[in-house]
Amino acid sequence: MLKTMIRSSVLLCPLLLLFAFMYAQQLKLGDPTTSTIKAALLELNTTNQGLLLPRITDTTLAPLTASPDGMVIYYTPASSLLVRRNGSWSKLADSSAVTGNQWLLSGNPTVDSATKFLGTTTAIPINIRTNSINRVIVSSTGNVGIGTTTPSTLLHVKTGRANQSGVRLENLTSASTLTTGAGALGVDASGNVVRTSVPVFYNAGGVVSQNIRIWADSISNIASGLPQVDVSSAGFTKILSITATAKGGTDVTNAPLVAVLSYGLTKINLILVESKTTNVLIGGTVEGMEIHTSTATRIFVTVVGY
Repeated sequence: MLKTMIRSSVLLCPLLLLFAFMYAQQLKLGDPTTSTIKAALLELNTTNQGLLLPRITDTTLAPLTASPDGMVIYYTPASSLLVRRNGSWSKLADSSAVTGNQWLLSGNPTVDSATKFLGTTTAIPINIRTNSINRVIVSSTGNVGIGTTTPSTLLHVKTGRANQSGVRLENLTSASTLTTGAGALGVDASGNVVRTSVPVFYNAGGVVSQNIRIWADSISNIASGLPQVDVSSAGFTKILSITATAKGGTDVTNAPLVAVLSYGLTKINLILVESKTTNVLIGGTVEGMEIHTSTATRIFVTVVGY
């Protein structure tokens, strides 16, 4: 019997050594299973236990100072995992620390504008993309580009389509109220939006104003009296010129001629006359002028001032 046991042990030892050699390339600890995960060099299989890493209080002690990159320890003073990276120990941030230092897709509840920001700390631009295409870029110098990756001004818009600026002011239309004294905008040869020069007006004394006002309208003639034009809405402080013409009559004998009789900053008095032929006892007829009274006549007036 003893011989039989010895013979069996002798045969079993090589088998155990062979089994250990086969599994020396892959180690599995914990609850037994029928198979192993081939991609894992070390596999832990349990439902009620965990992996306990070395608990280190001082990373300056040898041989930790010469640890290779990729080593992981639990650093007790910081209650955190440390990983060896580029020859030094770096803290692995937990989920709460990451959440408090990132911009969330659902929005951040509170942001300290004095210390928190969206951007870079180096001379690297910020790119905003859709469909993997750069749409907006903030350069390292602070220029913002839309449709271009090389903005040359503080705001640079490029549509890529001829004669289209790509800028639209939704509520600023041709029907919007005008701002008194505002300058006009234009585009220079490079496409930069600039303030255009305002026409300069002169009189005998030199420059009179760069904010010239032009009032123009038409009124109907009246049957009696002198037609009057109300220009109070223009807000003139000085009138530079008045032009008046009239359209009416049926031929040269009753075609109206209009002239300015008197004017003020709010009212202009006009006079309309037409040709008149008067019969006389000696010599036949005398040509003259008389007041034009046709209400079908239209008077056109243009006033320039400031």
